[in-house]
Amino acid sequence: MSKYHIYTDGSARFNPGPGGWGVVVMNEDESKILFLEHDFDSYTTNNRMELTALLCALGYAESNPKDYFIIYSDSAYVVNSYNDWMRGWAANGWRNSKKKEVENVDLMKALYSYQSRDFFNAEVRKCNGHCGIIGNEIADALATNNGAKIQDIITYWDISLFDEKSSMSFEFDVK
Repeated sequence: MSKYHIYTDGSARFNPGPGGWGVVVMNEDESKILFLEHDFDSYTTNNRMELTALLCALGYAESNPKDYFIIYSDSAYVVNSYNDWMRGWAANGWRNSKKKEVENVDLMKALYSYQSRDFFNAEVRKCNGHCGIIGNEIADALATNNGAKIQDIITYWDISLFDEKSSMSFEFDVK
C-alpha cells in the first residue's frame, strides 16, 4: 500500500461571486505531483468550493482503494464538518443546533455518503493555509486560476509533474 497526500482548496471572489476549487495529489515525500484537478463556477461561495474540492479528493481516494491518502484542507469549516459535525446533522435530519437546515446541505450529504461506504483509505486533516506548504499553495493556485504561481512553485521546488502512467494538461489564465 502506497501513501499519498492530497491537498484541497476553494476560493470565491466577493463571496458569493466567481470561484473555483483545486485538488493536488502528491506522492508521500511530495516530490511528484500525480494528479491535478480544478474547476470554476460563475457564482458560488468559498465554502461551496472548499467542500467541492474535498468531494473530488474523496472520489480520487475511493478510485484507488489499494493506496492510503491523507487529505488536507486549510478550511476548518470543511474539516470539522467532515470529521465531527456530519454524523449529528444526519441524525437530526440535516438540521444544526439552532434547528435550521445545514448550509450547503447538498454537498454535506454527498460528503456524508463517503463516511458510510466500505472504504477507509483516506483521512481528512486540517493544514495551515498560505504558509508555504507546497501542496496547499498549488491547490490555492488552482482554485484561483493562477497558472503563473503553479509554475513558479513547481520550478522553485523542482517538483516532477506526474509519472509515466499519468498525464494531464491544463489551461490557465496567467495573471
